[in-house]
Amino acid sequence: MADEFDSNPPLVLVVDDTASNLGLVVDFLEGNGLRISIARDGEEALERAELVCPDLILLDVMMPGIDGFEVCRRLKERPATREIPVIFMTSLSRTEDKTTGFHVGGIDYVTKPLQMEELLARVKTHLKLRRLQQALQAQNVRLQEEVRSREVAQEALIEMINSVRNTSNAIAHDLRTPLAELRARMEVMIFDLKKKVDGETLERLESALADIDRVIGIFNALLRLAEIDAGVRKAGFVTSDVADIVAEAVEFYQPLAELRGLTLTLACADSLPAWVDPLLIAQAVGNLIDNAIKFAQTEILVSVSDHVGLVEVVVADDGPGVPDSEKTKATERFYRGDASRGTPGVGLGLALVKGVATLHRGELRLEDNHPGLAVKLTLAR
Repeated sequence: MADEFDSNPPLVLVVDDTASNLGLVVDFLEGNGLRISIARDGEEALERAELVCPDLILLDVMMPGIDGFEVCRRLKERPATREIPVIFMTSLSRTEDKTTGFHVGGIDYVTKPLQMEELLARVKTHLKLRRLQQALQAQNVRLQEEVRSREVAQEALIEMINSVRNTSNAIAHDLRTPLAELRARMEVMIFDLKKKVDGETLERLESALADIDRVIGIFNALLRLAEIDAGVRKAGFVTSDVADIVAEAVEFYQPLAELRGLTLTLACADSLPAWVDPLLIAQAVGNLIDNAIKFAQTEILVSVSDHVGLVEVVVADDGPGVPDSEKTKATERFYRGDASRGTPGVGLGLALVKGVATLHRGELRLEDNHPGLAVKLTLAR
């Protein structure tokens, strides 16, 4: 028995008013490596149980004063002792007596005269169960602490992300106006200098103007994302024809596609009305087409279709595509994968589209196009 419980043998409280029975049980269990505490009546049993907090109680039923059933009932009422397993020792053999023992909280019983090997087997079984139960409870506590620790860490991370997001939104808001003013002044200056400077200087000025446009575009995307995060764009929802919105976006980007030597094709239903923010949908679809133009080799196909309560917009290109390992990350704010190298941008395009999808109770998925990438935007109707 000692080997089974290592160097920490369990403590058993033995309760019996008969000295000969008590001595027999104590000697036998101690001989099998258990620690023993004793009580000779019900009152003493209640006191000893709270004082020594045993791992198991062997409790005689027929005792003067408080009998074993009442002792067990009181033990189960007290927070300090209610979890201690109780095995009754009884000469009562009627079914109703055995049932009473279980009703008041006992987990097992042995009949008198005691068979020591049977007694030992039952004690060992319930002590093992007790140890396993305690180990499980301790593990649950550790798991709860670990979960809470992770929740605290996650809350701190979310707070940090929100702080960074709020800072970037504030910077975008504060700098957009002076940048717009700078752009306007440069545009006027370029117009005034067109006939006064050489072509190379003019080209540099126009390149600087294009750089300012890209920065303003980044700030506009950040502010649009901030609006989506705050939910303020809900006010812009109206019933609109998504097919028309997409068609206008394709028409807008058609000259740029032709300039790059690309075929930009639209396939859509005649009419697909939905409850949407038309400005956000236009920006989202425009971002997808603009992204496809950057990477496509020869062609881009834009399609719009109805899918049982949803509108699905698909922009597919034949470019290098996105590895599976990056498909989820590609929609995160500021993420730029390998396929973006050498292309202007800071990774806000797909993040904005994902925000638009979420606002419209839809989703954004990136799938292989064999070759290339198919980006699918779904919107609730």
